[in-house]
Amino acid sequence: MNYPRLDIYVNQIEENANKLQKELAMKGIKLTAVVKGFAGDLNIFKAYQRAGIKSIADSRIENIIKFRETGYQDEIMMLRIPMPSEINEIVPYIDSSLVTEARTAELFSREAAAAGKEIDLIVMVDIGDRREGILAEKLIELARVIESLEAVNLKGIGTNLGCFAGIIPDKNNTEKLITIKKDLENQLDRKLDILSAGNTATLRLLEQNSLASEITNLRIGEAILLGTDIINERLIAGLNHYNFRLQAEIVELKEKPSNPEGEMAFGGAGRGQIIEDKGLRKRAILAVGKQDIDYHGLYPQLEGVEVLGASSDHLITDITGVSKKLKVGDILTFKINYSAMLGAMTSHYVTKKYIK
Repeated sequence: MNYPRLDIYVNQIEENANKLQKELAMKGIKLTAVVKGFAGDLNIFKAYQRAGIKSIADSRIENIIKFRETGYQDEIMMLRIPMPSEINEIVPYIDSSLVTEARTAELFSREAAAAGKEIDLIVMVDIGDRREGILAEKLIELARVIESLEAVNLKGIGTNLGCFAGIIPDKNNTEKLITIKKDLENQLDRKLDILSAGNTATLRLLEQNSLASEITNLRIGEAILLGTDIINERLIAGLNHYNFRLQAEIVELKEKPSNPEGEMAFGGAGRGQIIEDKGLRKRAILAVGKQDIDYHGLYPQLEGVEVLGASSDHLITDITGVSKKLKVGDILTFKINYSAMLGAMTSHYVTKKYIK
C-alpha cells in the first residue's frame, strides 16, 4: 500500500448524513450537504446518495459535472460566488446559486434564458464575519435588480459565519438575519422561501433548542464528514468523529538538537515555526508535507508524538515522549481536521483507501 494514505470511513460518513438529514427534517429545516471537502470523490458521494441526500452544494464546476454524470438529478447549489467567466458553463448543471453582485445575477439571467431554464438565487448577507455578503442596507437594491430579470428567481437570503473571522452563530445574529429577511419581504411585498442561516457551527443552536423556527436551510459539510465543529471547538454528540485518518511513513529517525543553528532568515523569524530549546530530542521525519496536508490540523493517535512543522515534502515530529520503539519505515496515524482533509483529498499524491 502506497503512503501517505488517507483511510476514509465511508459508512460512518453515510450514517452522519442520514442522521443529520432526519434531525433537520423533524425541525422543518432542509439540509444542503456541502460536498466540496472531498474534491469530487465519487466513492464518498455514493455514500451521500445512499443516505438519501437530495440537495448538495459544491464550489467547483469540475466536481458538479462529475456528480451529474453519475445520474444525480436532485438539487445542486453553486456554493462559492461564481466567477463571471464560468457562469455559462455552470448553468446547465446547477439549480441554485449564492450571489452578492448584480452583475452575477444579470449573467445568470442571460445564460439561463438561453438554456431555457430558471436558476434560483440566494443573496448572501454579511452580518459580521466579513466573508462574502452584501450589507443589509444595500440588499433591497440588489433584490430589485434580480426581481427585474428573466429566468432567475430570488429564492431567499443567507449568511455565512465562522469561516473567515470566526464569528460564532448565536441567537443575536440569527435574529438579525430574520429581521433583515422580514424587512426585505415587506419591501418586495412577497414572501421568500429560503432563509439559509449558516453551516456546521449553527447546529449548536439547534441542539440547544434556540435556533429560530424561521430558519429553513442549513449548509452542512464538516459535521457530516468529520462529526466535528471546529468553530465551537467540539465533537458533535451522536455523530461519528474523525472519519478520515492520515497514515504516513517514517523516512528518518534521529536524535538532534531542538534548537536550530546558524543565521536565521527573515530577520530572525525563520520559517515561522515555534521553536523551543529542549536540548537533544528524538525526531521522526515523515514523507508527507504542505503539498498534501495542513499540518496544523494533524492530531497524532500515538501518545507522545508532537507535530513540530512541515516543509513541502516532509512532516517533522518529536517522538521523544513515545514509549514504544519506532523505526524507519513505521507508519504513524493522525486524526485530521477539515483543513487537513481538504488538502489530503485534493492531493493526488495521497492514496485513498475506502473502509466500510
